[in-house]
Amino acid sequence: MKRNNNIDLQSINQPEELEIQTSSIRLVAKCWGNPDGLPVLAFHGWLDNAATFDNLAPLLPELRILSLDLPGHGHSDHRPSGTAYYFIDMVMDVIEAADVLGWERFSLLGHSMGAGVATYLAGTIHEKIDYVILIEGIGSIVQKPEKMPEDFRESAIQWMSRSKKQLPIYPDIESAVKARHQVGGILKSSVRPLVERGLQPVNGGYTWRSDPILKSKSRHYFTEEQARAFIKEITAPVLLIEAEHTEKDYWYELLRKRMPYLNNLQHRIVPGGHHLHLDNPEPVAMAIREFLNKCSEKT
Repeated sequence: MKRNNNIDLQSINQPEELEIQTSSIRLVAKCWGNPDGLPVLAFHGWLDNAATFDNLAPLLPELRILSLDLPGHGHSDHRPSGTAYYFIDMVMDVIEAADVLGWERFSLLGHSMGAGVATYLAGTIHEKIDYVILIEGIGSIVQKPEKMPEDFRESAIQWMSRSKKQLPIYPDIESAVKARHQVGGILKSSVRPLVERGLQPVNGGYTWRSDPILKSKSRHYFTEEQARAFIKEITAPVLLIEAEHTEKDYWYELLRKRMPYLNNLQHRIVPGGHHLHLDNPEPVAMAIREFLNKCSEKT
């Protein structure tokens, strides 16, 4: 595997920070594990960052896990002012990042929104993907065609008022940790690495690094038919890890509708909530290792 821009790889026991310059954006990543291990590109959820795998990655030292701060998140660059964030553009960013790294074949690990990125990536360049590990997600949120004008109208209203929005300022890191924890769905101890990576100092304290535009409603959604078209193109073995305490909501039902379209799927339900890979990483790591071992036995 080629190395890019004289990247020095450190001990497998310590995470390394990498910068990856694509043709349009600078991405930052955390990297763990054996430099000669199975290369894995990992993607976080919406408004999270590369620290989402801080608890899981050290449990899989045999892998080379590179966790990206997706555009507008963490330490990666924001898109230029006036530019929206489209889901499918993140897929192209990742394709470029893999090319810069010189990774000709690799595997994917994604949580929530990151699982959507991994899904569409695996359906786009399936000849390069060895394994796909999805945590709490397959594909992305979709919309019915008849609902798109309403969605676009709401997006336009939010876009035109974006300059009026102000980011919250927290007097200290603990206040930000408390605020993020109150949103729910994650243990306070698990919130800390996400918050610490996601903050930047400003006058009066700290505020979020993430681009505020990310909170605006998207101007463009796939239809369910489009999402399924990508899912059907995936040829690599897929592991779907689902939280035992997942709410039986729209997303829960969507996963069940999409699972039959994955030809080589293993499904595991693990105790925990939506951020189970942070809150309860041991059984998640075990499920991943068992999946990879089983797949390697078949080859």
